[in-house]
Formats: sequence, C-alpha cells, structure tokens
Amino acid sequence: MSDQRFLQTGFDKQLAHVVEECGEVLAAAGKTQRWGLDSVNPLLPVDQQETNEAWLRREIADLDGALKRLLTTMDQPR
Repeated sequence: MSDQRFLQTGFDKQLAHVVEECGEVLAAAGKTQRWGLDSVNPLLPVDQQETNEAWLRREIADLDGALKRLLTTMDQPR
C-alpha cells in the first residue's frame, strides 16, 4: 500500500496510481493462479511470508482505494 502522506493529487497522478495498482493485482493473481491460494514465497524469511490469498486480498484493497480516489478526483468540477 502506498503511504498516504506521499499520494499525489490530480487526475494524471491518480490515474497512474490506479495503473500501478492494477499491475500489482495482476502479479498477485498470476502467482495465485499458478501456485494456489495457500502457497507462499519460500525464498522469503518465514516472518515475511504471506499466502497468495493474503497478498491478493491486500492488493485488491489497495486497488479499491486507488479507484475510489480517482473517482473522487473525476467527480470534482474541471
């Protein structure tokens, strides 16, 4: 998730953030599709591992936030 203190405003910046988050959802979805919901990255230390399901849910939540911010920006008068 992006640190809220560093989110940039404006349509172009908000749209770029949505595109970035879409890529992260696709990465998590692709890994989940290949290895399943319960798989973890065995190359990470145990205390940093998360299931693909947890990763996918986290990335979907991040995308949801980015989409909501973009829609709010688009709803403002131009």
